[in-house]
Amino acid sequence: MKKLYTLQLSALLATSYLSADLDYDGQVRLRFESFDNMNEKYYGTNPKVGEAHDSYLMTRVRLGLTYKFNDNLSAKVSMQDARVIDWGFKSSDWYNKEFGQVNSTQTDSFELSKTYLEYKNANITVTAGRQSISYGDARVYGPGEWKNSGKWVWDALKVSLKDGDNFLDFFYGATMLHDPDDFSLNHRHGYHGAGMYGHYVYKKDAAFEPILSYKINDKRNEVYNSLESFYVGARVYDTDLESFFYDMTYIKSFGDYIQLNNETVSIDGVGYHAEGGYNFKEINTRLGLGYSFASGDNPNTKENETFDAVFGASDKYYGRLNLMQWSNLKDYELFTIFSPNPKINIKLEYHKFYADEQSNKWMSYTIASMQNDHYGDEFDIVGTYKYSKSIDLLLGVGYFMSGSYIKEAATKNSYITDENAFGLVAQVSYKF
Repeated sequence: MKKLYTLQLSALLATSYLSADLDYDGQVRLRFESFDNMNEKYYGTNPKVGEAHDSYLMTRVRLGLTYKFNDNLSAKVSMQDARVIDWGFKSSDWYNKEFGQVNSTQTDSFELSKTYLEYKNANITVTAGRQSISYGDARVYGPGEWKNSGKWVWDALKVSLKDGDNFLDFFYGATMLHDPDDFSLNHRHGYHGAGMYGHYVYKKDAAFEPILSYKINDKRNEVYNSLESFYVGARVYDTDLESFFYDMTYIKSFGDYIQLNNETVSIDGVGYHAEGGYNFKEINTRLGLGYSFASGDNPNTKENETFDAVFGASDKYYGRLNLMQWSNLKDYELFTIFSPNPKINIKLEYHKFYADEQSNKWMSYTIASMQNDHYGDEFDIVGTYKYSKSIDLLLGVGYFMSGSYIKEAATKNSYITDENAFGLVAQVSYKF
């Protein structure tokens, strides 16, 4: 990928004598978070790492320049600085055994952000460099923007073919690792991967989206010798079917997982989501039910059935306290969305969480011989207000009631306690 950036910088220098339109953009985002009886890694009042009662301020600043050389060719260079003030974690707490280095999705000081060359005409767009790759509802491909530094950032080549409202995208690249103490050009990537995402509009407000993906890490590490996963699936949705709505996604994963003892284990996972409901248009309210499933690993089979969420974002889907991911999960959801005017959006949601396989991983825990599968129940309310064209406000609270799984786990792991958890978040974002 270093060669890719060398080519970009060379192209910028070579064309600097040309007449170029220069534009700039930026964002300042401040978010206060406060959690009680939980943190990002551990649950309860006795976490192994971090604080059980933690309040902190997240800051994220982005600044970018875009050069438009002609109607088709442009280049973008941008920087990002993401920090957390008075946080209960330190950088070394985010050491990742799979990648052999720190990978923090919350902190990354003075880092190269979106930086690419792009060619675009009416039917094709080619983007080469550091970029965000997101499609659909971001469940399968999403940047994870709720995380302060972003969960998935790509150094990639992407080709997008467009025909009216329909498109077909292909890309190949590698995911960036977030080390706040090391500039990204000086440390390696995480996964290499490729993907295809299509979007076919078959009626107004409805579309079918085929999905293919590939993920590989062939560098021996502390977890496995190598991982090679393939994914195939689709999403279909309709936002207004005689005032009803539905949204469904299904992904099948397969491939090979080579363990540290050199034994090859087949990957055989599945993840899906389905939701539906009714739009009460006269009061600008949507009421719906949802169910999300992600397989966990069955210890009685030779295959590895754990579904790993592909390259998706989970920040807003499986409870706003982020205690759950799209892996080893059964999530029953009831939600309502109220928009009294175009500037205000309020979502209330209730989740009932279960493990697919009790002894598979949850958060930072893997506990053998678990009998109970009910993680717990969560209530969330999140409101957003578009104060102006540049300023957005957000306020949210969440309350989690521990279930039988956590109560049992607390008897087997001293770093888990079965108290209920609470979280509050307040955010302001300014874009220019």
